[in-house]
Amino acid sequence: MSRRPRAPRSGGRIRLEDRIKQVIGPAETNRKNSNHPFPNGGTLLKASRLLSLGLAVSLLLAALAPASLAADSAPPSTSYVAFGDSLTVGYEPGKSADDIPYGYVDRVYEQALLRGRAEMINYGIAGLNSLGLKNLLDAVTAEKLVKGADIQPNLPDPRADQVVSDTKALKADIASASAILITIGGNDFGAGIMTEAADWTDAQLDAFAADKIKAYSDNLTSVLDDIFAINGKVRVYVADQYSPFPNINKSLYERLQKLKDRFTEKLNEIAKGYGATSMSVTAVPVADAFVGHEGTYTHIASRDIHPNQNGYAKMAELFSKAIWGDYRSVTADSDSSPITVFVVGRTVDTPHVPALLQGSTFVPLREYAESLGATVDWDQATNTATVRYNGNSVALTIDSKTISVNGSARSIDTDPPHAHESAGETKTYIPLRLMAEGLGFDVKYVPQSRTAYINR
Repeated sequence: MSRRPRAPRSGGRIRLEDRIKQVIGPAETNRKNSNHPFPNGGTLLKASRLLSLGLAVSLLLAALAPASLAADSAPPSTSYVAFGDSLTVGYEPGKSADDIPYGYVDRVYEQALLRGRAEMINYGIAGLNSLGLKNLLDAVTAEKLVKGADIQPNLPDPRADQVVSDTKALKADIASASAILITIGGNDFGAGIMTEAADWTDAQLDAFAADKIKAYSDNLTSVLDDIFAINGKVRVYVADQYSPFPNINKSLYERLQKLKDRFTEKLNEIAKGYGATSMSVTAVPVADAFVGHEGTYTHIASRDIHPNQNGYAKMAELFSKAIWGDYRSVTADSDSSPITVFVVGRTVDTPHVPALLQGSTFVPLREYAESLGATVDWDQATNTATVRYNGNSVALTIDSKTISVNGSARSIDTDPPHAHESAGETKTYIPLRLMAEGLGFDVKYVPQSRTAYINR
C-alpha cells in the first residue's frame, strides 16, 4: 500500500492536499517521504512533494472520473496561498517522521472547504525572517531563479531550495489567489531575546525594538508591494507576534509584552496605510490571544516557542474570523461514525451515517447524493442505483466493479457499492472515493480531524 516518495514536479505548483497519505481505503496511496530536521529539536514530518508541509489529505480525483462529470465541468476552486516561517509550516517539536503536520494553515484550509472547492498552497519555510521573505518576493516579481541560500543564508529548512525553485509558478499562484496568509517576523528578533531582555534598561529595549521593528516594517512593506503589484485585488492577512514567555518572571514578562505590543502597533499601522489605498491588508490579532495562555498554547514548557495544537487551533480561529467572519468546529463524531462528512459545508441530517466496510469508508448513496442536488433512482430487479446530476447519469450496481457513465461502462478501482443494514433499513453504500471518481464531486479528507469535505 505504500509508494516511494514522489519528487516535486519540475516547475510544478504544490498544493497542501498533495502532501500526505490518503487513508480512506486500500485503493488509496500512502506516500512516503524523507525526514526534515528543523531547529529546536525534533524532526518535522513527512511531506509529499516537500513543498507543502501544511495540510492533510485529498482524494486524487482525475484517475477515473469521466471528463463530462469531473474536472473539466467542475466549478473553479478558490485559491489560497500561505507564506512565512515555521508557524506557516505547522512545526511542532518532538514530532516523528511519521507525524503529519496540522498547523493553522491546515485548519484554515478546512474552513475554506466548508465554503466550497478550495486549494491551499503553502510556501512556508522554517527559519525564514522578514528579509528572507522580502528577497523571495523580489525574486518572484522578477521571475528570477533562486535557491534557498539566495534569499536567506543558512536556512535550517532542507526543503528551502524546492520551495523557491519555481518563482514563475509562485508568481502565478499569487496572481490567482483570493487570499494570502502570512506569519513572519518571529525570527527577526533572535533566539536570545527571552533571556537577554530581562537585563536590559528601558533605553536598551527601546533601541532594540526600534531597530528590529523598522527592519520588519520595511521588509513587510516591500513584500506587500510585490504581492499587490502581481495581484491588486488579493486580500492579505498578516499575523502579529505573540510572546511565548509565561508570567513567571514579572520583569521579563512585562518587557516582552511591551515588545509584542509595539510590533502589533506597527503591523496595524501598516495595514491601515494600505487600506487607505484600497489595498486589503488585515492584521490578525494573534498576540493578544496568547496573553495568559502561553503555557497552554505553546511548547514553552519544553523550551520551544512554537504553538502546540491548542495554539494552532487558536491561530486558525483568528485567521478564519478575519477572512470569513466566523470559525466552525470540524471535530469528528467519534461515537456514531468513523469520520465526519460535510456536504457543501453541512453535515447530512440522516440516521444513516458513514460506515467502515471492507476496509474503506462508505457513505449512504441516496442521502449524500441528494444533499448535493442529484437525484437517485433504484432498480430493484438489477440492484442498481442511477444517479442523475447536471445533465449526466451514473449507474452503480451492488457489488459490481463496473459503473455506467452516460451509458458507457467504466471499471472502478475502489471497493464496489455495497448493501448495508443501517437504522433498520438496507441502504446502498458507496466508497467515499466514488463520490468524486464516479460522480464528479470534489472530495477531500483530513485525517487529523477525521473529516471529509464533499463539494459540488
